[in-house]
Parts: sequence; C-alpha cells; structure tokens
Amino acid sequence: MPTVGVIGVGYIGKTFLDRLADTEYDTVAYDVDDSQVDAATERGAVAAESPADATRRSEFVVLALPGTPEVEAVMESEDGVLGALSAGQTVVDATTTRPDTSRECEAWCEERGAAFVEAPITRAAPRDGAHMMVGGTDEAYDAARDLVEALSDDHLHVGAAGEATVLKLALQMRYAGRNALDAEIVEFTRDNGVDPAHLRDFFGMDVSERLLDREFAQDIEGLGGLAIWHKDLGYAREVARANGTALPINAAVHEAFKATVRRAGPDEGHAATLLRYWELLNDASERAFQPATEREE
Repeated sequence: MPTVGVIGVGYIGKTFLDRLADTEYDTVAYDVDDSQVDAATERGAVAAESPADATRRSEFVVLALPGTPEVEAVMESEDGVLGALSAGQTVVDATTTRPDTSRECEAWCEERGAAFVEAPITRAAPRDGAHMMVGGTDEAYDAARDLVEALSDDHLHVGAAGEATVLKLALQMRYAGRNALDAEIVEFTRDNGVDPAHLRDFFGMDVSERLLDREFAQDIEGLGGLAIWHKDLGYAREVARANGTALPINAAVHEAFKATVRRAGPDEGHAATLLRYWELLNDASERAFQPATEREE
C-alpha cells in the first residue's frame, strides 16, 4: 500500500490522518512537537524522526505547516524533504503560503524528478465540507489527484502553481473582512443600546454566535483564526503590492487584525476577539450590555 508522510500534525495534519485512517494509505508522521507526534501515532501513524525520514518512507509527502517560513525550513533544512526526495515521489503542500513559495517548491521538486502541487484547504466556505484548491502542472495534478480526493470532500484544479494559493488568499480576505464588519456592526448596535441578536433573529443574518455571545475562546488548535488571517492577509497584501493591485478595504481589515492579535489572550484567538478591538475604540467594554438610557444617567 502507498505510504503518505504527513509533516506537521497539528489541527489540519491530524484531520488528514483521520481521513486517511480508513483508506488504502499507510501514514508516517513528523512534527517538531513530540506531543503532536504522540497524538498522530494514536491515530495509526508511524512516527518519523525528521522530515527527511518521513520522506524516505513515503511515496507521497504532505505538508501541513503554519506558513512560508516553516515550509521553506522543512524543505531546505539539512534533514529536510529535499535531501531525501527522489524521482517518482509527490509532494502535496496543504499550507497557505506566499504564491512564490509554491513556485519555488515546484522548481525544487522538478529538479529531483518529483511532482509538486499546492493544495491549500478551507473548511469555512458556504459549501459544507473540506475543500482543496490545487495548483500545479497537469502531470503533477494527475499524480496527486487520488490523494487529494482522500484528503478533501471536493477540490478544484485551479491552474499553475501559485494560482491556487491566490484563490485561497482571496477566500481569506473575504472571511476576515466579513468577520471584521460583523464585529463592527455588533459593537455599533450594542454600544447604542440595541440588542445585536435582532440581526440574526429578525433579519436572518448569519452573524457569528461568538460575536453575539462575546465568546472569545480558541477553537482552532495552533495559530487560531486571528493569527491565520493576520498572516494570510499579509501574504495577500504582498501579492497585491507586487502586482499593483489596490486593496483599500483589505488594508483597513488587516490593520484591525494586527491590533486585535496583540490584545488576544493566550487561550483566545477566534475572530470574535475583534469585538474587543471595537469595544476598546469605543471605550465600551464595561458598558457592552447596558441600555443607552442607563449609560446616560
């Protein structure tokens, strides 16, 4: 049976292991955090000693890492993927990185006769399930397709390496912008004595329950929603700057996320923490649930 080496077994990596558990694939896992490797072995994976070790044991290598710096380190380090990669293997990078990172990884893999695809994943689309956006040559896509189908509920081959990442960054811009706007209108209504739940209950708006309940607990292991969007919006702005694309709304949203990340507690990280930023601007944290008439007295 083919073996998949999963490098990075945090929140996303462990979901990959769960999906592969009932398939024809065997799994090998590596992470810098030994506790994550222990959790991976409980899911049936064999522990690897390094990215290179995971690569040597596998036909397919899947990267599920925080961002560009981690992908570059895992690929290029002395005990990294590239030093162990050989012809006929396939690398699938599910990390959201800079588009240029995918293009560089593709070139590195091609030099060794290996296939490479980027395949960033989202679970926050209006459609239910986990969806992958795939970028790479037709030949690389064909090599990775069966595995991509096992790792996701649906996928789209967007085009060349880098293009799928651009699409993922566009999604992140929408998710982050929508959460920032919702946090602002919730604070506007609440600070002016109106229950923001009316937005949901009367108008049917799908405002996050976390904003309405002021629930700030972390619900994504690892970076968390705030840090992920802060990172990805930054990548999007780099792409826009290089190509001269104007992103005035994205600029404002990114600044809000930057400010909010600095104020989130160690056990917080969900985008609902944006609400605290708006409350801070309005000096409203102590007055959030008081009717306007009481605040005026």
